[in-house]
Amino acid sequence: MESFILDLAIILILGSVFSLICKILKQPVVLGYIIAGFVAGPNFSFFQTVDPEHIKTWADIGVIFLLFGMGLEFSFKKLFTIGKVGGTAVGVEILGLSILGFTVGKLMGWPTSDSLLLGGMLIMSSTAIVFKAFSDLGLQKEKFAGIVFGILVFEDLFAIILMVVVSTLGVSKQFEGTQLIGVVAQLVFFLVVWVVCGIYIIPTFLKKIKPYLNSETLLLVSMGLCLGMVVFATSVGFSSALGAFIMGSLLAETIEQERIEHVITPIKDFFGAIFFVSVGMMVDPKILAANFPTVIVITLASVVGKMIFTTTGVRIAGENMKTAMQSGFSLAQMGEFSFIVASLGMNLGIVSPTVYPVVIAVSVITTFTTPYCIRLAEPAFGVLEAVIPKRWNKLLYPTSDGNKDLKTSSVWRQFISTYFTRLGLYVIICLAISLLSFTLGIKFANAGEHQMIKKLILSGLTLIILAVFLRPMIHNQGKQANLFLSLWTSDTNNRFFLSFMIVVRYFVAFWFVCAVINRYWSLPVYVIIILSGVFFALMFHSKRLMRFYWQMESRFVKNFNARQIMEQMDADNSPMNEVNNLHWIDQNVNVAPFTLNNDTELDGVTLKNLNFRKKYNVLVISVQRKGKQIDFPDGDFLLNKGDRLLLLGSFYNLRNLDLDYDTLVMDYNEVKVLNDFNKQQNNDPNSKINCLIFKIAKDSEWIGKSLIDSSLIKDKCMVIAIERNDAPIVNPSSHVIFEENDFVWVMGDKKILYKLLEKNYFTKM
Repeated sequence: MESFILDLAIILILGSVFSLICKILKQPVVLGYIIAGFVAGPNFSFFQTVDPEHIKTWADIGVIFLLFGMGLEFSFKKLFTIGKVGGTAVGVEILGLSILGFTVGKLMGWPTSDSLLLGGMLIMSSTAIVFKAFSDLGLQKEKFAGIVFGILVFEDLFAIILMVVVSTLGVSKQFEGTQLIGVVAQLVFFLVVWVVCGIYIIPTFLKKIKPYLNSETLLLVSMGLCLGMVVFATSVGFSSALGAFIMGSLLAETIEQERIEHVITPIKDFFGAIFFVSVGMMVDPKILAANFPTVIVITLASVVGKMIFTTTGVRIAGENMKTAMQSGFSLAQMGEFSFIVASLGMNLGIVSPTVYPVVIAVSVITTFTTPYCIRLAEPAFGVLEAVIPKRWNKLLYPTSDGNKDLKTSSVWRQFISTYFTRLGLYVIICLAISLLSFTLGIKFANAGEHQMIKKLILSGLTLIILAVFLRPMIHNQGKQANLFLSLWTSDTNNRFFLSFMIVVRYFVAFWFVCAVINRYWSLPVYVIIILSGVFFALMFHSKRLMRFYWQMESRFVKNFNARQIMEQMDADNSPMNEVNNLHWIDQNVNVAPFTLNNDTELDGVTLKNLNFRKKYNVLVISVQRKGKQIDFPDGDFLLNKGDRLLLLGSFYNLRNLDLDYDTLVMDYNEVKVLNDFNKQQNNDPNSKINCLIFKIAKDSEWIGKSLIDSSLIKDKCMVIAIERNDAPIVNPSSHVIFEENDFVWVMGDKKILYKLLEKNYFTKM
C-alpha cells in the first residue's frame, strides 16, 4: 500500500507541474500529462520506483470516468439534428481513411492487424484540441464550427464501436468478416435497447427524486448509474468504457445534465489525468527514434487524409466547398481516442508495441499543427477557386433543382428512412422482450409445480407486452403516414411497392406472436397460426392498447426533448410559444381537409347532430364555403354541399371518419401534422388561425376550473390538446379540469390568443 500511494503521489506531483507549464505556454494540458508520464515511466531513469501495474489500475478506472464525462458531452439529439452532414462526412472518412491507413501500414511492412487498426485511428479527431483552437481563434459561432462539432459526435460514436470490436476480437485473436458483422449487430441491438429504455426511465426517475437531490446525492446517484451500467455492459460481453459512455450520453439528455457534469468534473479530471499519465509512461524514446520516418509518414497521412476525405464528405452532404474545406482542415489531427484504442489493442495483444508510441507522437505533432491547418483553409479555397475552370463551378457550390422527379425521390428517401428506422426499432424492442421471456420466463415456468398455469400466465403476459409495440409497428403514424399518403396518391405505380412494405410489417408482427406461442407450447403449426390470428385480431381492434402506447411514446419524446424545452422556458420571456416539434402532440395530431360531395346526405345537417367530436374524437377547425372561411363553427352550424371542412385529430381517427362517410372525402395530399400545419399558417398572410402552447402556472386562476368555465370558448379559441404528466389528451372534453404544469395546445386567432397574456394565467413556456 505504501508503494501504491507513493506511485500515485509521484505521478500527481509531476502531472501538476507539467500541466502548469503547458498552461503557461498555452499548450493543451493533455500534453503535460503525457510528458509527466514519460518522466515517471520506466524509460526515464530518475523515478525507477513507479510500478506501471499500480498506474494501470488507476488508469483503468480513469478510462471509465473519462468516457462517462465524454458521454455527458455527447448528444443523441445533436446526432439526429446533424445526421445528414455528420453521417455523410464520417462515412466518407471511414471509407477513405481506412483504405489509406491500411495501405500506409502495409507499405511500411506492418502486419495486417496493425494496418487495419491504423486506418481506424486516423478517423478519430480530438474534440478538446478543436474546441481550444476555435476558442483561441474566435471561430465558435462560424457555420463550419457547428458542422465540425457534429462530425466529432459521429467520430466519437465510431470510436466507441471500434473499441467494442477491438475488445471482442482481442479475445478470439481473429479478424473474420462474419464475426465482425456479429459484433456490430450485437452492439446495435444493445445500444438501441439501452437508449430506448434509458431515455424512457432515467429522466423520469431523476424528475421524481429531484426535490431530494443536492450535490452530494446527485453525485452518488450519477456515479451509481455509471458503474451499474459498466457492470451490466461487461456482463454481456462489452467493455466497461462502452457502459460508462452510454450512461453518460443518457444522462446528457436530462435536465440535470449541467449539475451532473459539475459534480463529476473533479472526479473525471482526476482519473483522466492519471490515465493520460499512464499513456506517457508507455512512450519509449528508443522506439520513437527508430521509427521517426514512420511517425512523419503517418502524420502526413493523418493531416492530408483528413483534409481530403472530410472535405469531400461535407461537400457530398450538400455544403459549399469553402465550408467543406474549413471543416476538413479543422479536423486534421489524431485525437485522444486514437491512443485509447491503441492502448486497448496493445493490452489485448492484437497490435504491436511499436504502434502505441508512434500514435502518441503523431497525436502530439498534430496538436501543434491544428491551428495552422485551420488558418490555411481559406487561402487554400482561394487558390482552388482561382485555378478551377469556370465550367466546374458546380463542384464548389451546391445547386438546387426543383424538378418533380427529385421531389418525389426526396419523399421516397424520407419515407424509406422513417419506415426502416421505425420497423428496426420495434423489431429490436420486441426481440429484447422475447429473448428476456424465453431466457427467464420459460426457465421459471418449467421449474417446480403448476407449470401449466405459470406457462399460461407468462406467455399471455409476454404477448400483451409485445402487443403494445406490435400495434404501432403495423400502422403508419405521424409524418410517416403523410409521406405514405403522398406517395400512394401521387402515382399508382407506387402502390405495389407500398403494399408490399405494409405486408412486410404485418408478417414481422405476426411472426413474433407465432414465435412466443411456439416457444411456450408444443402445438401443431396450424393451431399456432390460428391462435396467433385470433390474438392478432384482438390486438388490432384494441383502442386501449393504442392509447397506452401513445402515452409511452409521449413520455419518451418529452424526456428526449426535456433539455430543449427547459432551455426554451428559460430563454423566452413569453408565456406561450408556437408549436415547436418538441412534444408528441406536435407530430401525431393531424389536420386534414374534407370535402362534402354534391350528392352528400349531410347537406343541411348541423355539426351538433354529426357529433364528430364524440364519435371520432375529431374537431372541426374551419369551414370554407364559396371563397369564405368560417373559423371554429359552433354546434348549430349547418353544412352545405361543396363545403370544405378542416378537421383535427389523430391520423387513426381521421382515417376512420373518411371510411365511414362515402360523400365526405379526405384530401390525402393535404394532410399535415400539427407542426407543419402551424408553419403553413404562419407563412400565409391571410390566415388568422394559429396554434400556441401554454404551461399552466402554479398561481394560475384556471387551476381547478374546467375548460367550459374558462374564457377560451367565449374568445373563440379551441383547446385541441393537453399534455398532463407526460400523457397526451387529444381533443379534451369541455369538463376537463385544468391542473398545475399542464401543457395546453390552444388554436385560435393569434391576436386574441396573445391578449390572454395580459391575464397572466400562464407561466413562461
